[in-house]
Amino acid sequence: MNDQSGYSEIRKGAGFQAGVYAFCRAVIGPWVTLALHFSYKPCRIKSKTFLALGNHTQNLDPALLVIATKRHMRFVANAAITKGFVGLIMNNFFGVIPREKGAKGDKAIALIEANLRAGVSVGMFPEGNRCWDGVTEFIAPRTAKLAKESGAALVTYRFTGGYLLRPRWAKFKRSGPMRGELVREYSPEELASMTEEEVYAAICRDLHVDAFEEQAKTGDLYRGKNLAEGLQYAAYLCPSCHRIGTVRTSGDCISCGCGLQARYSETGSFVKIDRMPFDNFAQWNAFQKKWMHENCRSLMMQTESPIASDEGFHVTREEKGRREKLSSDASVAMFGDRFELSFGDRRNVFRISEISAFGTALSSSMYFTVGDEHYQLVSTRTVSLLKYYALWRCLSGRAYY
Repeated sequence: MNDQSGYSEIRKGAGFQAGVYAFCRAVIGPWVTLALHFSYKPCRIKSKTFLALGNHTQNLDPALLVIATKRHMRFVANAAITKGFVGLIMNNFFGVIPREKGAKGDKAIALIEANLRAGVSVGMFPEGNRCWDGVTEFIAPRTAKLAKESGAALVTYRFTGGYLLRPRWAKFKRSGPMRGELVREYSPEELASMTEEEVYAAICRDLHVDAFEEQAKTGDLYRGKNLAEGLQYAAYLCPSCHRIGTVRTSGDCISCGCGLQARYSETGSFVKIDRMPFDNFAQWNAFQKKWMHENCRSLMMQTESPIASDEGFHVTREEKGRREKLSSDASVAMFGDRFELSFGDRRNVFRISEISAFGTALSSSMYFTVGDEHYQLVSTRTVSLLKYYALWRCLSGRAYY
């Protein structure tokens, strides 16, 4: 197949999908903006074809990006939504570019480049996941290489307020404002004149948001019920006693058996009661990451008893496109040299060195890859899955940002 016929195949359905976007923007858009208290600065993207990058704070960020820019683009999204009946709708009506969680991103990158070269704009959120603590997550330098070599324009779009409106870990949505603004549009000529390092620095700068700094500037309040509940999804290390998995929440209150107490306020910050050294969860999460790095060697030596363990997981495994449900009540345990997955009379042992990818999705799901096998685990309990990701990164010698 030559390039032109290949590009024609890629462009197939783009016109229809642009019509679907326009319809959804006109009919559903007002309800989405109202539900998320979303406001945005008017903007106009000049380029015909572009790669749009945004920071990721809400599940509906793609819809908000389309509403704000009034432009059609195909979004990179979790491959899970491109399968089955839902997949038929997403693929045909919205043209999703699938990105398999826990797998290498080469295929997704190739599809992004092919769409851009065929004249179809693409939207993506380079953090890969919604941020856990209100500060924009690590962005892979490969994003800059993609933007520079695509031949298309680069658009950077920043969302603020979205994290505090509903933190990724939160059980309940709050009431408060969310805003969006186009930061910059870089033409292909401008990108060509920049080094890859300069493009990367520009992306990181444009998409960086600290939710707590923004809230301090605006004074916005985010009111709701049980504001602290769910924080233990993300807060896996007590800052007072340094034990893993002991943080508890109830209503607006945060506590640990060691005596730690704090209250989560409508500003998103903590009201300190006893033994709480931090003003907000961004500071707490930075402490967790630093502690993991500093204690990694001693954690590697803990091979007799688990560093962390939990029960109550639904487990599925996918291999070569075949998906299989393994258990509805599995338990997991992370040791210094291995990760164990147990259900029934089976105990599956995976060496840390064998696990090529590990991650979290939403607040109660995690996944990992061993060889050609992809495992997804969904917790039925309010426990931190982020701790397993943090442990895997440190125990495998990977940086944990």
